[in-house]
Amino acid sequence: MKKVSIFFASALLMLGFASCSLDRTPTDPNTNTEFDQDGVFTKLYATFAVTGQKGPDGDGDVDGIDEGTSAFYRMLWELNEFPTDEGWWIWNDVGLSDIRSMTWDKSNALVAGLYYRLYFDITLCNHFMSQVKDNLSDTKTAQQYYEARMIRAINYYYLLDMFYKVPLVEVVSVDNPMPVSRQELFTWLERECLDLETQLPAAGSRITKYRLDQAAAWVILMRMYLNAEVYTGTPQWTKAAEYASKLINSPYKLHETSVGMYSAYQMLFMGDNDVNGAQDEAIFFISQNAIQTQSWGGARFLICAMRDAKFIPSGSTDSWSCFRTSPEFVYQWVDPLTAPTVLADEFHMPALLGDDRAILCSDCDSTTSTWSLSGKQEADFYTSWAGLKWTGVYSTSPTPNDFVSPVGEPNWPETDIPFFRVAEAYMTYAEAVYRGGAAGSLTAEQAIQKLRDRAHNTTPFTIDLDFLLDEWSREFWFEGRRRTDLVRFGKFAGETADYNWEGRGGKNSGDAAKAMDKRYNVYPIPAADETANPNLRTINAEIGY
Repeated sequence: MKKVSIFFASALLMLGFASCSLDRTPTDPNTNTEFDQDGVFTKLYATFAVTGQKGPDGDGDVDGIDEGTSAFYRMLWELNEFPTDEGWWIWNDVGLSDIRSMTWDKSNALVAGLYYRLYFDITLCNHFMSQVKDNLSDTKTAQQYYEARMIRAINYYYLLDMFYKVPLVEVVSVDNPMPVSRQELFTWLERECLDLETQLPAAGSRITKYRLDQAAAWVILMRMYLNAEVYTGTPQWTKAAEYASKLINSPYKLHETSVGMYSAYQMLFMGDNDVNGAQDEAIFFISQNAIQTQSWGGARFLICAMRDAKFIPSGSTDSWSCFRTSPEFVYQWVDPLTAPTVLADEFHMPALLGDDRAILCSDCDSTTSTWSLSGKQEADFYTSWAGLKWTGVYSTSPTPNDFVSPVGEPNWPETDIPFFRVAEAYMTYAEAVYRGGAAGSLTAEQAIQKLRDRAHNTTPFTIDLDFLLDEWSREFWFEGRRRTDLVRFGKFAGETADYNWEGRGGKNSGDAAKAMDKRYNVYPIPAADETANPNLRTINAEIGY
């Protein structure tokens, strides 16, 4: 069974899954192979949730990186969160310190892991599509084919967003592909999604909450148009607002009903979010099941990394104590002068700060019961507030202490990841209209107000770019998108990026801002692929890597 170590070599030969056969054409014509269509299709969706062939570890899809780290969601999450102003991972994982300090290069293991994960998924989609493309008269096969195309489009979107020039591969081949520019990939991906919105099931009519429908194409188009100026040099604010409006007016709706002690916002990230009403907001869930989708890169990672033993039960009996918020993130909620004196747990902090989204804890050091904002990137877990929005507790639990682990697997929380949720459409609409896009039935202020009303935030606001950037973080913190927003606002790297935060460029809070070269707005092609494919050898040099 081949796995991805260098994409253009092993990934294109033989891929596998426990329940399916994806063998290449045999050299012996008397040898028969069987293509397990449903099994391979299942694997396409499984690439969002699991990392290999045997469960959480032991036979990973991607070679050359720790299997737990190689998860699709965790790789995206880490490379979009770690180099930003939202938090700090205190473990010294391979390649991580360079990501946090924005000093990575083309040899970084995490960058390579993401690149190969995305291309593994794309190759799997291409293989599946090649096997079924001649049978699209069959309704079931046709639906699977278009969903496979959508999964491929999602993976290509992240290549567009996070890299500069990349290979565009639509069929399985052993030839070295040519790279395409961001503009070319944007044009291809736009065409794909415009076609897929007419081929996928209508918005809200998906077979299950874990399958894709037309709204997924709208999400990718909305994101592309919102960031079009970054990707192509030409803004497309009106189109961003148009596709945001499609989602706002779709069957997917904001979850606005609280249950007991749990707010509607909190319920989006709880262990029963697939049935507690939050599922109506989730355009696409990444399934997390304590038995069937065990992974170190999904809900367990999100929940355990944020907690120490004091936060158990939390849907897992495990705790890692390795990810904390940054001072700059805390300052989005509370004045820097008073922040160190604000003491509250995650159940009282939202009311104290007047926003249900502030699921933070500043009173959780079991030794001193006092937290400080030191601004030191090397500090331990107890130097800032804990961010506890992700939990495995059920909203039916009268208190968190009443939580019972599901199906006898106490380490594995079952919180599905709302990978696409309709709240993003409200933020996109507000920003696009504020920046000059044509408005629909809402004003930019009304779109923002919908989210703040759900969060019970009654503070008056005036929209400007700084407010929008902070509001993106307040709604989507720790959901793996912060880097993209900072880049769009010109705050991440380059001459205009004068916003300093803890650890940026190796600096501490309060230090003079360090100018970060614009190359850091994208990640480099991994050195191994640069060597293996002559067609890629000039890309990193073009952007300064």
